[in-house]
Order: sequence, then structure tokens, then C-alpha cells
Amino acid sequence: MNSNEYVLIRIKNLLQEQGKSYQDLSKETGISKSLIGHMLSGERVMKPERLVSISKALNTEMEDLLKVEETNEPLEIVFRGQTTTRQSKRAFESVLFAIEDYVTMKQVK
Repeated sequence: MNSNEYVLIRIKNLLQEQGKSYQDLSKETGISKSLIGHMLSGERVMKPERLVSISKALNTEMEDLLKVEETNEPLEIVFRGQTTTRQSKRAFESVLFAIEDYVTMKQVK
């Protein structure tokens, strides 16, 4: 789950806790109901200024909306594209080594 999904879930939970609808949020923020729906479904990107309006309407701090809770879910890293030259293959192997080294160091702590 990415950080944007955490924000969307947090906003939806706050709406539910406060008994507010998308229409209520629209009236309080000045953001159209359809845009609220698109943003909360993940179809549209939530701009910072809209996030500020939403946090005020939900009587919460921006930091609370943006806070990503710790989880025990394993991280997944996906590389796209291809390594077509020796140089790119070496660079890719170097990145993999650095990741493995970091993970090993975290486990030792």
C-alpha cells in the first residue's frame, strides 16, 4: 500500500467517524462533490492545497492525515525496464547489493 492510499483511507475513516458525507465535505471545503469522489477513489491526485482544506473540514492536523502507520507487511520493490548493457547490469547489481546490505543491517539491530 502506498502513502496516498493511507491518506485516502484515513480521510474516509474520519468522514465515517464524524458522520459526514462527500456532500458535507464538498460544502465545507468548496471542492466539488464529484472531484471529492474522484480524489477519494484514487482516480485524481490530491493537491496539497486541497488536502489542507480537507484537514480543516475534518478538524484534524495535516500531519495526522499524512502519517503512515507502521506495518509488518513486507516491502515490495519493483524495477521496470531492462538492463541491456554491461554497465546497466553492473549498476543494477550494485543497487541490489546495497538493498540486501541495508536489509541485513536492519535485521542485526
